Formats: sequence, structure tokens, C-alpha cells
Amino acid sequence: MTDAKRRHFFWGRQMLNAAALCISDSLVLLAGLYLGNWIIYLIHGIPVSIHYALAVIPVWCVGAVITRTSPAWGLGAVEELRRIQQLLLAVFALAGIAVFLSRGIIPSRIVYLFSYLFSAVFIPLARIPVKKMLLAVGQWGCPTVLYGSARQVAGVIETFRSNPFLGYMPYGIFTEDPVVDGHLLGIPVLGGLAGRSAEASVAVVPVAFAEGLSLSEGFDRVFSGYQRVVLLPDIKEDVFLWAVPRTLGSLIGLEVTSNLLNSTARTFKRGLDILLIVVAAPVWVPLLVLLALLVLLVDRQNPFFLQHRIGKANRPFCSVKFRTMRADAEKKLEQTLAADDALRHEWTQNCKLRNDPRVTRMGRILRRTSLDELPQVFNVFCGQMSLVGPRPLPDYHHEKLAESARTPRSRVRPGITGLWQVSGRSESGTAGMEKWDTYYVRNWSIWLDIIILARTFLAVIRGEGAY
Repeated sequence: MTDAKRRHFFWGRQMLNAAALCISDSLVLLAGLYLGNWIIYLIHGIPVSIHYALAVIPVWCVGAVITRTSPAWGLGAVEELRRIQQLLLAVFALAGIAVFLSRGIIPSRIVYLFSYLFSAVFIPLARIPVKKMLLAVGQWGCPTVLYGSARQVAGVIETFRSNPFLGYMPYGIFTEDPVVDGHLLGIPVLGGLAGRSAEASVAVVPVAFAEGLSLSEGFDRVFSGYQRVVLLPDIKEDVFLWAVPRTLGSLIGLEVTSNLLNSTARTFKRGLDILLIVVAAPVWVPLLVLLALLVLLVDRQNPFFLQHRIGKANRPFCSVKFRTMRADAEKKLEQTLAADDALRHEWTQNCKLRNDPRVTRMGRILRRTSLDELPQVFNVFCGQMSLVGPRPLPDYHHEKLAESARTPRSRVRPGITGLWQVSGRSESGTAGMEKWDTYYVRNWSIWLDIIILARTFLAVIRGEGAY
């Protein structure tokens, strides 16, 4: 494939993917506008008419392509969500200004508000099946070649395969390391580090991909034919979500923002907690009352259970949950651990048991659906917890964590749900908790909270990982 054909393929695939997402986004915008006008019709009897607002759709599509919100290759879920929400705000703000300056009929604020909120929720959701469909027919993303050592390349392949929506599809490898049968994790090795591919449009390259070869020389000789080159710094830990490249004169650096130090963002997070609790009260209050009555009727004991947990700044507080264990739970645990070495080892490792003999019949249902944690909304309302944060732990479990994990956790309020819960939940154990909870603290943002809440809802519906 010549460079001209490769450029044609890259732009053709990019426009195909962008067009598919723009069509999906446009249908959501159109539905939001119609539903908003339908609400006005029900309230005031004004006939449905959206001709004045249809300009929002082409403005959105152009803005999405310019800002790379479509097709969003190379963007993680959090960054894509952030760009979608920012672009929506800009598009609807421009639409409002245009209508005002035109001195025409000003559409109802209800229409604009409903259309915006509807689009903010359903544009990201509608994109998921579109991407899955394109993946299924082999039309999502673009061929990507990987440079570096076998270890580096293997890590990149695993990352891309676990995040196929990134759009970078491993096509070939360039490495000096020997591999078995000319393949690494099923991807063919095309040559050494000085080689190049005529079929791929994107190259992923470690900054120090070859000793003794300058980066500028590498671009001139090897990488100049690729549409995009993604440079990987020598960072081996899964640490930063908000790293932004900065040009500092003749230097290039990565700027890492600590959102925890932004008092405005922390206040907004607390306000969002309260707002969501109040808005969702018609749903969770009746559900809480119903479940409390069921626990009382089925298990014949107090439906609520208070347990001391470690909170922000290592201050203890009483967490409120539905009772899921027998009245003699501690005695039963001691007997079980004394009689079974395997269960004792499982408890020592995770401070949890997959088949816990202390859990009641109703308790198993509540734990499987995570509804046992619903009463913790009162802890959130009182400021002891947040909707999203590290899991609140009892003293004995908190002390088992490494110091490197306990210190970051102490900086934020614990949460009803969190990144650990949606990244394997109980199945990922203490090691997963130390990894994901500290990652959350280090990279916390409102956008990450929204992603976690959405993933929590899906995990609860599927009953994944909880016991």
C-alpha cells in the first residue's frame, strides 16, 4: 500500500467512524428536541415544532469532528465523556445566543433544558452499541503498529484489547527481541525497530525506542509516513489519568493535575452528592422502606446494622447498612474459620468469604444486588461519605492495607460505590482495592465519578462480582 493509499484508507475509516457516531448523536439530539416540545405541548398545548432548533444537529456534528469527539480514537471513556459534555454546553449555548439575536420566536427554556439533559445522558450511551456494531463487522478503528521490546509491546496489546473502543487495533510489531513463530500474542512481528509498515496508519512508540537513535531522526527515517504517532513515556505504573503534554521551550513535559487540591471541584462534588440524593428520593425512599420491611419479615430482626468504619482523615464513623447476617455472626465466623483451613486463608487474604455462612437468605439477595448499601445515603447526606469514593473499611481490614494505600484513602470521603467495586468488586480482593482506590484518589474528577456511577448501575443489574 502506497503512502497515498494509506492516507486515503485512514481518512476513509476515520470519516466512516465519525459519520456513524454523528448519526447516532444526531438521532439522540432529534429525539431530545421532539420530546422537549412534546412536554410543552402537554403543558401548554403548543404544537410540536422544532424547525428553529434543527441547526443544533449540524453544529454538533461539525464541532464533534473538529474536537475529535467523533470518532474519539485514542480517548478513554472519561475523556470522551468530558468532551461530549463540554461540546454539548457550547452547542446549546450558541443555539440560545443565535435565537436571541435573531429576535425570532424564543423557544421555551424547558425545551432547551430537557433536550440538553436528554442528550447529555443518552449520547454517550447510544455510542456504545454503535461502536460494538462497527467492531463486530471489523470497521472500527484503524490498523496500528507497535514498536519496542517484547515486554513493552505485550503490555500495549493487552491494554488495547481490553479497551477496544480506543480504536487502535494492533496490526503488527517491530521489535529486536526474539519471539516464537514470528508472533507475539497473536500479532505478527514485521521487522526490527528500524522497519515501517505500509498498511498501518498509527504507530505506538516508546520514547526511547532505540538506544543511540535520536527521536527526530526516528521521525524522519521511520515514522514520517504514519498519520499519527503515539509516544509512550517510560512510566510503568497505572498512575495518571489527567496527564497533559506541555511544550516548555525546547523541553516537553507531562503536566499532572491534582484535582483534590481544587476546593471548587471538591465543593461541586459534595453539591452533586446532595443534588442526586434529593432528586432520586422518590425512587430510593420507597425502596428503602420496602426492603426494611422485607428484612424484618423474613429474618425477624432489626433491618438496619451499624458498623464502625474508617472515613476521611482516618476518622471513624458509623456506617448504616441493611442487616445481612445472623445475630450470632461473629461466633459463627470463629467456628467456621477454626474448622476450615481454606476458608481461614481466604479470610486472611480478603477479609471476606465467597460462601459466608453468616449471611442470611435475604442477606444474600441484598448483597448480590448491592442493595444492602442503600441506607448509606444517610451517611452521604450527613457528610461522612460520598456517592463515589474508596470503599469504607472496618478497622481490621483498614489495618491490613499497605501504608501506600491507606494514606491516599484518608484524603477523601469513602463512597457507596467506587472504582474498585466496578473493576471486579469483591473478586479483585484486597490487592485490587489497593490498586483501584488509590488510582481513584490520584485521578479523581467529576467525569470519573459519572463513569463509575454508570458502571455501578450496569454491574448491579448484572450482579457481577458481588458476594
